[in-house]
Amino acid sequence: GNAGTGLNYYFDDVELTTGAESLVLPLTFQSSTLTYSFTNFGGAETDVVTNPNVTGINTSTKVGRTVKTSGAQTWGGSFIELSSPINFATMQKIKMKVWSPKAGITVLLKLEKIDAANPDPTNIERSAVVTTANTWEELTFDFTGINNANNYQRLVFFFDFNVKGTGAT
Repeated sequence: GNAGTGLNYYFDDVELTTGAESLVLPLTFQSSTLTYSFTNFGGAETDVVTNPNVTGINTSTKVGRTVKTSGAQTWGGSFIELSSPINFATMQKIKMKVWSPKAGITVLLKLEKIDAANPDPTNIERSAVVTTANTWEELTFDFTGINNANNYQRLVFFFDFNVKGTGAT
């Protein structure tokens, strides 16, 4: 309804949608309409809670919480399925803010292709080590060279990987 003034307008990522939010990266856990459904295994329990340490690099109100229960398997973890596969065409690193009660633990991030016909899904995993205790820190998982055609859609989280559960959060 207005005459042109020579200004530039930009747009991108036009998509057909129902209008509902989708569970895609980034996972911020801030949505009040999305359901963050984790599947737990091996004695780990993950849910979304109020951030207990709103400081430093993470001032979000909500965060994911994993408790590796006492006696949990060394491979105990949790996974969440995204609404669509991760697009690794231009970026191949995943960053995640973590808070751990101790330094030196290994965090393993595994990506899986969801394939109902194949019970042993295609997967790839990377690990990073927490360097500080009781503070938020950003870990980077480098998937350089990943095959984007595998359509990875499931994120699997393992905290204190290869160590039996102690009940730590």
